[in-house]
Amino acid sequence: MNETIDDVTSEVETLRSRVERLEDRVAELEAHSRPASHDRSLAEDVETKQLPALPQGGLALAGRCLLVLAGAYLIRALTDAAALPAPAGVALGLLYAASWQVLADRDAQAGRRASAVLHGLAASAIAFPLIWETTVRFGLLGGRTAGAAVFFFALLGLAVSWRHHLSASAWQTTLAACATALSLLVSTHEPVTALLTLLSLAAALEWLAFRDAWLGLRWCVAGALDAVAVLLVAIGARVEPPRSYAGLDGSEAAAALLALPALYVTSVAARTLRRGCPVKLFEVVQGTLAAVLGFVGAARVLEAHGRASELPSLVAIALGVLCYTVAFAHAERRPGQGRNFYFYSTAGGLLMLGGTLELGLGAGLALVWTGLGMTAVGLGRRFGRTTLRTHGALYLLAAAYDAGLPAAGVRALSGFAPGELPRLAWAVAVGAALAWGVLAGEPAAAQPPGARLPRLLLALLAVLSLAEAARAALGVAIGRHLALDAGSEAVARSAVLVALALGLAWLARRGQPELAWLVYPLVAVGALKLLLSDVRSGRPATLVVSLGLYGSLLILLPRLLKARGQSG
Repeated sequence: MNETIDDVTSEVETLRSRVERLEDRVAELEAHSRPASHDRSLAEDVETKQLPALPQGGLALAGRCLLVLAGAYLIRALTDAAALPAPAGVALGLLYAASWQVLADRDAQAGRRASAVLHGLAASAIAFPLIWETTVRFGLLGGRTAGAAVFFFALLGLAVSWRHHLSASAWQTTLAACATALSLLVSTHEPVTALLTLLSLAAALEWLAFRDAWLGLRWCVAGALDAVAVLLVAIGARVEPPRSYAGLDGSEAAAALLALPALYVTSVAARTLRRGCPVKLFEVVQGTLAAVLGFVGAARVLEAHGRASELPSLVAIALGVLCYTVAFAHAERRPGQGRNFYFYSTAGGLLMLGGTLELGLGAGLALVWTGLGMTAVGLGRRFGRTTLRTHGALYLLAAAYDAGLPAAGVRALSGFAPGELPRLAWAVAVGAALAWGVLAGEPAAAQPPGARLPRLLLALLAVLSLAEAARAALGVAIGRHLALDAGSEAVARSAVLVALALGLAWLARRGQPELAWLVYPLVAVGALKLLLSDVRSGRPATLVVSLGLYGSLLILLPRLLKARGQSG
């Protein structure tokens, strides 16, 4: 009996080994007869046929979202059927939307991120349209209350998104809130309310940006915010606004506009000073737009409503002084703060210029800018600051432009008819000459890098001032003591131009190399004057002198400048 069992067992083992060899052989033959990928693709086809077209989890989430919306429509149906009073129905609908944000928070905490994002989307899809409809169609919410509700639901969605790092939820919540605020503006014609709503939302995003969360979201809200601010200025600056905006209060509008730069100045200061972050493109662009819209817009709105005030200008000047202080007392002394230094110093200069411009100083504006320029140049030399030197030169250039000095100097050099020049222009000219002397008298070893640019700007103003002064003196002399015709007068002006060019070349040779950059432009202006003035109005006798003077200039200048180059 045992032998029979052993024989059967032996036969079974023999058959098993033969079957295994046959399977190996068949597998080898199949491998040679078709590509190996065919097996995998065939298996994948079989699996695909066995799977549904969509993932079961996605179908379940979509079904849950539909049920959420069905619940919202149920509340709406009960309200329309008067089963619920309208205020109770609205309150219940908003509470229902908020509950789904709470469920989104729970899902995210449990690791169900897709479900959390979908629930947040459903909450926004219920809340924001309900706020708009309740305000516009039913009139149950006022504009300010609706704006507060928009901000509340946006803040709730952003809080859940930030707590669990749900970027998709943050984006959809922010975009939905912006769209609702703009839609309410179109329907209610309350730009101040829309601006305050978006300002509150922007403040929340700036708080998140302080923690480096979703920096790109700021662009969306800032764009909507700036658009509403432009609309508010365009309407509020009218003496008689459109009928639909007749209830606009000028003081409220100005206060809301001033809150715009206040928000972004605070945010930039917090990120750059508290955390030491470099200034980004958003801060530069939005900070500039916020300052212009805030200060200039507020001044225009107050002026249109008969409440002209220097407050926006004074605030801008104070911020300019603060920016200068931050730039030189903080940013410049810390390593890695170069970009922040230039941002704050440039912002300080622009705020000072804009603030003083909006003060309504009239003719005294040029004198104020001259004082600022001389002060900045003096401090720049005292502390070795190239930025202050450059800003001082720009202040003086702005003062000269306001007084009409550059145009008068160009007319004097080219021989065109002179224009009226106010007396204060000479104060600007003296200030520019003194400022150039302050920088030019500095030893070369003590000059910081980039010191030639402000000296060049100041030298240009000094040359134009000298040209106008010479023209004025020549005109007085001709009118009182000399009887010169047009040709002789042109020769006299050519003599002044030649003297200026030679004087610049001589000073360039004596250690003021930036003056050499003005010589050849002056020669080009002289050539233009020779053709348009001397040749047209001159006589042979006067042309001899004019051509002789100009020819001598062309001969002497290369020698002087070459000698300067060799000595340098």
